[in-house]
Amino acid sequence: MEDEEIHKHRNWIATIISIAALLFIGFFAWRVVYFTGLINSGEFQLSDYSFTDRFTSNIKLASAPIEGSLRNISSSKAPSLGNKNAPVQIVEFADFGCPYSREVSFSLRELAQKYPQKIYYQYREFPIVEIHPIAQKASEAGRCAKDQGRFWEYHDKLYQNQSQLDEDSLFEFAQTINLNMAVFRGCMESGRHEKTVLKDYEDGFEAGVRGTPTFFINGNMIPGAIPKDVLETIINSVDVSNL
Repeated sequence: MEDEEIHKHRNWIATIISIAALLFIGFFAWRVVYFTGLINSGEFQLSDYSFTDRFTSNIKLASAPIEGSLRNISSSKAPSLGNKNAPVQIVEFADFGCPYSREVSFSLRELAQKYPQKIYYQYREFPIVEIHPIAQKASEAGRCAKDQGRFWEYHDKLYQNQSQLDEDSLFEFAQTINLNMAVFRGCMESGRHEKTVLKDYEDGFEAGVRGTPTFFINGNMIPGAIPKDVLETIINSVDVSNL
């Protein structure tokens, strides 16, 4: 009799576990359908989600009106990863001094490498110098590294050492990744990319960017540090069988 009770108890536990697993699978499937529907319909507005609070802005920017809604904010000059014809187009406006930009930077790099045919990711500059005075120069340094084909290595160095950013460190990091220092120094001292960075900032501002990070996913603006699992859910919801 005791063995029978133990057997029933085990069966009850197994049933509960099975139901829990089915609920989890159902919830994941719902998330995929939900986020995919929002992306496809152009209604992917997540202002009610908690991660939208993970965002660096200031009073001056936040109070500026948004006139119109520019959606085609890609740039042929921006550093990019992935397939230009990918079904998921991600443009990020970021600030090398912003902790929330740092938070998502490595997730995006990882996802871009993991799903090279599914996403096309562009990194655009939005230095908020009122809060991060070194951000403008850091952005220019990143573009000088891009001139030598080493933007992403330099990008990683800046975010990995965000708390130590100053003008001297910008040159130290360039040397660490073996850039041609004479060329890099000439690029920085000439201010070659000052207007490039300013153009990114202006494009972002006109499109409604008021802080960092701000994403445009298939043209839909989403402010805040989007969690990796949400990004991956969106990416995995896309059918790439015809690519």
